Amino acid sequence: MSQLSVKLDELLLDDCHVRYALRLLKELSDDLTLRAKAIEQSLSSRTRFLPTIGNPAELAAVEAAKDERVKVTSAQETMLKLHALIVPALENELESHVRAVSADYVRGLAALDNLVAWPGLLDLLDAKLQALLRSLGQARNMVSSGYDWQKKDFSPSANQSINLALTAARELDDVVVKVNDVADRHQRDVLKTPQAAAVLPRVPVVGFRLRIEQVRVLGIAEVQAEFNRILEMCAMLETIGLQGLREATERVAAAHKELGSNYLKTYLGQLRTYMDEHRLVPAQVTARIHRLQFRHLGAVNFPFELG
Repeated sequence: MSQLSVKLDELLLDDCHVRYALRLLKELSDDLTLRAKAIEQSLSSRTRFLPTIGNPAELAAVEAAKDERVKVTSAQETMLKLHALIVPALENELESHVRAVSADYVRGLAALDNLVAWPGLLDLLDAKLQALLRSLGQARNMVSSGYDWQKKDFSPSANQSINLALTAARELDDVVVKVNDVADRHQRDVLKTPQAAAVLPRVPVVGFRLRIEQVRVLGIAEVQAEFNRILEMCAMLETIGLQGLREATERVAAAHKELGSNYLKTYLGQLRTYMDEHRLVPAQVTARIHRLQFRHLGAVNFPFELG
């Protein structure tokens, strides 16, 4: 176990002894429940149904059990309030400790920076996709106009529209590469960290420029069908792919937070186990609780001597 700061060590000791007190109070509460049932079952009929004239000893036992229950319940509430005040400080100090001793944890946190550029890249991807959809639609409409059936060649205006679509396709392909590069870098950054499962999705690499370039060697009937297929792929990327990529931003950010939190909880659990097994001093529980009450609640009213 890494060397703990004095502050973290003391907070863990406070947490350890308060949790121990809560366990003892829970056992006492359970015991009181059983005793109360036993007292109830042992009452005479007169005490049970006519308590105002019941057996004095039995009535005294009932009242004593009620008073003890009130004391235990009050003590439990005090301990829970005290623990709620200790835990936030403990968790903050623990997180600082883990940052100092775990390079993997720090790398996982730093990988969140990759998500900063992600929404802007998706906006750029959307803009380039829209530009390709427009130029593809125009090219599809132009290829039949002025087509030279003898030479099997497109008209100059059709070739120009195809060139414009090629430019738009190349720009879209470039953005797809950038988006996937960020996703690849993020996966490398979180590798072997607590956030290793929080990975970004990739954009399918269609190669729009190459597919559009190939229409020049197709017959006019095949060209129209190929343009339609490319437009369908663009539409699918627009309606399904982009939406999924945008949702991934929030999902991965949430996964980062959850995985980091789970790592800290596991780390704290291990420290608590160590404290419970090696640092707990039952004879010091009551004195420590009195100090914590005075420090956090301003008054000492814990009614039990625990040990």
